[in-house]
Amino acid sequence: MELRQLRYFIKSAELSNFTEAARTLFISESTLSQQIKQLEIELDTLLFERVRRRVSLTEAGEMFLPYARKTVTDSEHAVQRLRDLRNLHTGTLKIGVTFSLGSVLTNTLEKFSQTYPDIKLNIIYRTATELTGLLKTHQVDFVLSYELLHDDDQIESMRLFDSALSVIVHQHHPLAALKRIPLSYINNYPLVLPSVGMNARIILDSVLQASHITLNPQVELNEVNILLQMVRTKHWVTVLSKATIHGDKEMKAIPIQEKGTEMHAALLWLKDGYQKNATREFIRMLMQD
Repeated sequence: MELRQLRYFIKSAELSNFTEAARTLFISESTLSQQIKQLEIELDTLLFERVRRRVSLTEAGEMFLPYARKTVTDSEHAVQRLRDLRNLHTGTLKIGVTFSLGSVLTNTLEKFSQTYPDIKLNIIYRTATELTGLLKTHQVDFVLSYELLHDDDQIESMRLFDSALSVIVHQHHPLAALKRIPLSYINNYPLVLPSVGMNARIILDSVLQASHITLNPQVELNEVNILLQMVRTKHWVTVLSKATIHGDKEMKAIPIQEKGTEMHAALLWLKDGYQKNATREFIRMLMQD
């Protein structure tokens, strides 16, 4: 059994397609198929059901997948430890970020890349739920998100700062003059909201339910940048974390009158997981900004 065979198996399981997996791994489909077949022969069990162009894991494949991931991850961590011992600043740092906190990273990304130009930064934007899944499968090194709403015994967190849920408008919008605003009032304006499942929407729905308020958005989006572009037209109003418009002088965050709008930005990582030097250095720089 070879590590490359395990990597081929894992990628094929993730994509359920040998062609796409081979393309992602920059190898031919025949090479990938042969290596997985050799792995199945060595294990004396079928790992995939092959139906036309799609593949799906067998029961044995489902059972084997977490062990394959752990083996590959442990191997990568061992190599990284050796590199760290030699103080080599090379490799890739994979950072998961929720859509609304991307702007918080900008200064640190610039500073880190200038200081360590040989380290490749791979920034992955997803919802908080998707990012915790990537963290648990070792597809990101750490996550910048909001604190988990429920305890997870696999994940540790460190709070960075508080950022209240706010009504976000253009600085020249009629609401921009207000110091505080009740949520019911924004129904009087064209409303665009983050989609269900996003951090801000989860908190917003909780506040609405507790306050017995119903909002009537005309548009719901899971892409924060497009949402903010709509607000920049001065026509739309939205509700997001104040941190979403960090450094944006065109926008204004108006505090919400209702209670329960607190949000806490945090760093998340796996408990007892190995943190490479690059991870620790990036976090150090982020906390200084």
